[in-house]
Amino acid sequence: MSGSKHIEFLLDNKLIVPKPSQTLDELYSTGKAPFDHTEPSTEKPSTSSGAKEEKMVLHKSNGSRIAEALQIPELNIELDRAVWQVEKALQAEKELKEEKIRLDTANSESKAKK
Repeated sequence: MSGSKHIEFLLDNKLIVPKPSQTLDELYSTGKAPFDHTEPSTEKPSTSSGAKEEKMVLHKSNGSRIAEALQIPELNIELDRAVWQVEKALQAEKELKEEKIRLDTANSESKAKK
């Protein structure tokens, strides 16, 4: 989290200028489209809240290719850690949503019996 705040500071104060990376564009274009790291789901994301479901755009296996292409070997470890953190957060969010649906269904059934 501190790293993102640092980058935000640099960008806000125009200390660095973002620019597209042809290398990364090529790596992402040859990779998979955004995907869900879990099993494929037949359910459509809920649009009632207006929020889009988050999807992984980077997979653990891409880390070494990106680190090699950018000639930053240490980046592989950081990308691996970042992917793990995002996968963990997405799984926790999914479980929370499933629990909420289960509780809502149980509450609805309980009210219907009364």
